[in-house]
Amino acid sequence: MRIRSIKPEFWRSDDIDRLTWHERLVFIGLWSYVDDNGVGLDKLAAICADLFAADVEREPRETFERVAEALSTFAERGLIERYTVEGKAFLYVTGWGRHQRVDKPNRARYPLPTSQDGEPRESSRHPRETVARSSRPEQRNRGTEENSSSKSSSSAKPPKQDEPIREDVEALCLRLQELVVANGNRKPTITEKWRTEARLLLDRDGIELNRAMALIDWCQADPFWKSNVMSMPKFREKYDQLRSKAIEEHNRRTAAASVEGAATAKARGWMDVANEFDGAVTALDPYQQKAIQQ
Repeated sequence: MRIRSIKPEFWRSDDIDRLTWHERLVFIGLWSYVDDNGVGLDKLAAICADLFAADVEREPRETFERVAEALSTFAERGLIERYTVEGKAFLYVTGWGRHQRVDKPNRARYPLPTSQDGEPRESSRHPRETVARSSRPEQRNRGTEENSSSKSSSSAKPPKQDEPIREDVEALCLRLQELVVANGNRKPTITEKWRTEARLLLDRDGIELNRAMALIDWCQADPFWKSNVMSMPKFREKYDQLRSKAIEEHNRRTAAASVEGAATAKARGWMDVANEFDGAVTALDPYQQKAIQQ
């Protein structure tokens, strides 16, 4: 790991602007991970262990999934190049000279993609097929090198082949998709990322399905949130905030209803008193009624 600098123009770069916040963090982390020529081993276990050691300990599966997805995004958008030399997998931060200026670079540890034996990896040409390049992270040891990371992505399995379709996850995703469309927006695609976030919301966060459904209904009816929460990843990210706002609105309406109810009850009380008085007066004989009116 090395000390790197971040240029001010980084934050206004069009390439960086298209990345999510966590992808930007991973990309900056790669700068410390690679050598002074911008090259590092393309091993998911090593990258996660160097950049997100505590996260690997707390949430190994989610950490590996998110970093693997970020690396695929970088390769797709030309921010990194993934290649092999003599069967060993490497990645290179393209435009390294724009990102970093190393005054006294150390001797190169790894070969550049332009080396004689460098061969582009399948993941560089079709990055979407390699998101699942990591196996289950629960079975990994943070200090162990994984042989599978150097294999061609042609042997990688799709992310969710080993997981059956869950009705609760599908129901949650479909509810959000339907309400987004009902609000006049383009129909969003239910991706594996959607399903992963829905599963984590139910399993890891411990949210009951009916409560999650109810909160989706609420946020898609709210004038502000319906245009700011249109995907399952965003819904999970904002869940606690949405729940707080929904409770706040409920309490406000309950309080208003209580005040209105109290005023109505008070008015009814006075009407009852008046009716009782009128009834009592009517029961008197004409002479007594005339005396009261005087």
